[in-house]
Amino acid sequence: MSLSYVIDADRRLITITGEYADAAEWNRLLTAVLDDRALQPGFAFLRDLRGATHPVEPATVVGIIDVVRRFWPKLQATRAAILTPRDVDPAALVAHALADAQHLPLQVFRTYEEAIAWLNGAADGGSVDERTHSERA
Repeated sequence: MSLSYVIDADRRLITITGEYADAAEWNRLLTAVLDDRALQPGFAFLRDLRGATHPVEPATVVGIIDVVRRFWPKLQATRAAILTPRDVDPAALVAHALADAQHLPLQVFRTYEEAIAWLNGAADGGSVDERTHSERA
């Protein structure tokens, strides 16, 4: 299943669903979002992985984050959240680390409510990465 998206203009949210994908598919999707008349500056992005079953390799994630980085200024997004049902989702965690290195506001969450709260401006405390770091301390 390829990636698809829904724009909720009232909530200023773009939700992306579908199976894990490669950089070419992300390029296709983000081009479509950029061309969508409903897109406005300041929308948040939610990548919902709850229905995805075939994670990609870290090398694929590197290519995806490169695509996201190139589109970010054009999309004028506020934040991006990855919602995963997995206790440990290596692809999502690699995406977070790479986005952090690029200074892109992207976090990984296990619950929809935490992801939406963060996308709406709440503090970072509920992200999977923040919990992982605090559990190590």
